[in-house]
Amino acid sequence: MNEEQGVPQSGNRIAIVGAGPIGLEAAMFAKQRGFDVTVLEQGRVAENIRSWGHVRLFSPFSMNSSPWGRAALTEAKIEAGRDSSALPPEDALLTGLEFAEQYLLPLSRHPEIADTIRQNTRVIAIGRASRWKSDLGGASRQESPFRLLVRTGQNEETIECDFVLDCSGTYSSHNHLGAGGIPCPGETASAKRIAWTLPDVTGCDRDEYSGNRTLVVGSGYSAATTVAGLAELASDVPATSVVWLTRTDRPQPMETIADDSLTGRAALTSLSNQLATEQEGAVDWKPCSLIQSVESSQQGGFVVSIESKGKCENIEADRIVANVGYRPDRSIYEELQIHECYATQGPIKLAAVLLGETSADCLAQTCPGAETLTSPEPGFFILGAKSYGRSSQFLLRIGIDQIEAVFSLIPAP
Repeated sequence: MNEEQGVPQSGNRIAIVGAGPIGLEAAMFAKQRGFDVTVLEQGRVAENIRSWGHVRLFSPFSMNSSPWGRAALTEAKIEAGRDSSALPPEDALLTGLEFAEQYLLPLSRHPEIADTIRQNTRVIAIGRASRWKSDLGGASRQESPFRLLVRTGQNEETIECDFVLDCSGTYSSHNHLGAGGIPCPGETASAKRIAWTLPDVTGCDRDEYSGNRTLVVGSGYSAATTVAGLAELASDVPATSVVWLTRTDRPQPMETIADDSLTGRAALTSLSNQLATEQEGAVDWKPCSLIQSVESSQQGGFVVSIESKGKCENIEADRIVANVGYRPDRSIYEELQIHECYATQGPIKLAAVLLGETSADCLAQTCPGAETLTSPEPGFFILGAKSYGRSSQFLLRIGIDQIEAVFSLIPAP
């Protein structure tokens, strides 16, 4: 690997940002190859996965775990005299919590990587020890190690390393409700009262939504999951109702994938489309809707102004669930030379390939070549969901393939 492709010639210190699925898999892969690894996680291991732990994955366990991770856990169990069958079956469709408890947490406790993980440690900024963003020249930048400012509690320190893998995902950085992708009037003031993730409306969050009118915004599988859960709740508590806003003009909110091999995804698509289009039901679907403002109502809920097909309407709701997608937090590497896509904010080389994809089925993807993961910043790589920017098409299987691709570029220590 030469300098023009953006990878240093030597060094064995790797900092991995994020202890989610891709961060943990990358840590195990790197340690098995002799690298000195530090994993920096701002919360707990698998924090984001656990936050939507009630949701069942569409894809089987074999697609969401690596061969090296499974092998490491199996070998550790055999050495400890425990039954190796504790790993989930490869065809198991796990919930997020099951995935975390049965695979990710055991992986994080494996002796190979357990001591590399620093939880509750936030990466504040990444730069070079003796180079600035404005300093040009890949060869010159390679001579200076990365310098990371991290915060644990009230304490700050710097860490130096030769390579950085940003596997921090996008789940903690949501998109906005307002038309055009910017916050609408009142949105910022109401943000703390809006659910931006996937509430467990039939489980631990049931009381918050039971008997209330909830406005759900979004046209992806997260929104469909929320709508289906609220409709189930409404069958038990008839006073519960849903207004579902999407900005597409499709005849149904969810696009159907022909001969979908993921049965859970196909079932959710069918159910949510049925709920949205049936005449008498708990769900009032409003397509082609753009949110103009959000205000607090006198009853403690919300008054949301929307525009739909040239007509304006005010909607009153007790709760808002904004399943409007996520975006990468690029602030931690703003002092590095990262070439980004103008549309998705993902790394430009990978984004160019993804923008050429035409299939609606994310299963049709393959991991592009290793070169698409490089940037003008030598030794810095964005992997996992964050590498897809604002695109929601990412699969864990792709992130696992990305790990192998990146380490084909990084010289062995």
